[in-house]
Amino acid sequence: MKYSHKNELTDEQLKGLSEDEFFEYLDSKSAYLKRSTVPLDQYHTKKYATAALGGTISTNQLRKAKEIGKQGELIKAQTIKQAATKVTTKVPELYVKHHKTNRGQWFE
Repeated sequence: MKYSHKNELTDEQLKGLSEDEFFEYLDSKSAYLKRSTVPLDQYHTKKYATAALGGTISTNQLRKAKEIGKQGELIKAQTIKQAATKVTTKVPELYVKHHKTNRGQWFE
C-alpha cells in the first residue's frame, strides 16, 4: 500500500493492514518524508549531541559528532553541486517582456 500525504490512513485502517502491507506503507511514508530532509552540519551535530547527553560531552563523543557533521556537509555539497549542473544561466527570449532600446522615454 502506498502512502499519500493527502489521504493518510487512520489508526483503525492501519490496524486492519497485514504485516507486509503495513511495512510497505511505512517504507513509502519514510521515502516521502526523506525528500525534504537535510543532513546536519558540524555545528548542529555537536549541539544536538550535547543536548541529548545532558549538557556534558566527552572529547571522544565530540570528535565523533564532528565526523558525522563533516559527512553531512559533504553530502550537502554534493547535492548542491548536482543541482548546479542542471541550472542554466541562459534566459530564453520567451520570458523577456520588454527590451531595452536607445529611444527617449517621453517623445516617441
